[in-house]
Amino acid sequence: MSRAIRKLNRASVKAINIPGRYGDGDGLYLIVKKSGRKSWLYRFRLNGRRRDMGLGSVSLSNNIDVVRKKADEARALVQAGIDPLEKRETEIEARVEEIERRYTFAEIIDLFFKSKDSTGYFRTEQTRRRWYFCLTTHAEGLHSTQLSKITTKQVYRVLEPLWMIKTETASRTRLYIEAVLAWAIAMEYRDGPNPAVWRGNLDQLLTPKERVKPSKNHAALPWQDIPKLMKQLRSLKTPASYLTEFIILTAARSGEARGAVWDEIDLEAGVWEIPAERMKMKRPHLVPLVGASRRLVEWAQEFPHETIVFSNPRNRRVFSYNAPMVTLRKLGYHDITTHGFRSSFKTWALEATNFPTQAIEFALAHETKNTVERAYIRGNRMFDKRCEIMISWDKFCAS
Repeated sequence: MSRAIRKLNRASVKAINIPGRYGDGDGLYLIVKKSGRKSWLYRFRLNGRRRDMGLGSVSLSNNIDVVRKKADEARALVQAGIDPLEKRETEIEARVEEIERRYTFAEIIDLFFKSKDSTGYFRTEQTRRRWYFCLTTHAEGLHSTQLSKITTKQVYRVLEPLWMIKTETASRTRLYIEAVLAWAIAMEYRDGPNPAVWRGNLDQLLTPKERVKPSKNHAALPWQDIPKLMKQLRSLKTPASYLTEFIILTAARSGEARGAVWDEIDLEAGVWEIPAERMKMKRPHLVPLVGASRRLVEWAQEFPHETIVFSNPRNRRVFSYNAPMVTLRKLGYHDITTHGFRSSFKTWALEATNFPTQAIEFALAHETKNTVERAYIRGNRMFDKRCEIMISWDKFCAS
């Protein structure tokens, strides 16, 4: 069949919608799938073998004239005894190898963060800092290595010294290395399997973290000691102490309280509505504001920030993760964590009150697996019950 026979044109390519294969001549075909997707195919025979070479989808940048040119180039190679498919694969491999030689792991880390920052991948600045610290400090042993040269054994050597003494940190570092390499592979900066994956790979070299040492709960203050702490906190009268007190009174996570903004607060209704994107379980959460927690928000109105409820007066930004911890250290509490106050609240509610367990769990924004319970806790009755819990907690904290 002569190349001069060109059966298709732009109009016919656009009009054809019935699934099938439509020849343009000399081995070039338009392929229409059942889904309606259209693509180009060049079919040739070389050394007794029939081969199909995809030439891309039908698009404005890949119209019939462009495709015919690609087919002509492939046809010339076939006539010269060269397989155009193998040539293309060789060129792709060479391009990947050249890219891999060009970038070290440290350079890929920089590209990774630029890409993720542009898409808002990191929910908080604290999360971004944790990723960056682990990748630039604990994964430093990989920094100067070319991307294509990173092996499972090298990743193991980076993680192994830290694995038995700081298992959680080492586990996070492995996860972050895997994420960076997965991104590099998706961007075609690296070829082949990801050497930092756990299953069937590093799990053969490193002890599972749960077997290294049992995971520990966040250190919590016994609930009986909460009133004493609250009295000490209220004597400080600093923005950080007010924030710490607010965290305790609302049983909220530190990040939720530190990131609270005025748009989430309805003082008239006495509700703090935290949107799903700021919650660990990705569900919106209502927190009753009663007693002292309400007064703290009213106090914050006297020193208004345009968005943040409890802002750091030094830089007018969200308080750092360490701010409540520093406040507790000033009062002599060195062995407890901010997150542990949620445990104090739960233990108090279970041991010292008769409130329903479902209401206590929902006050902590915990997910319940029971579908009947989930339906129940959505109702207003449960929110009213939680208001009662928080009023009782407020009174106990002030006792």
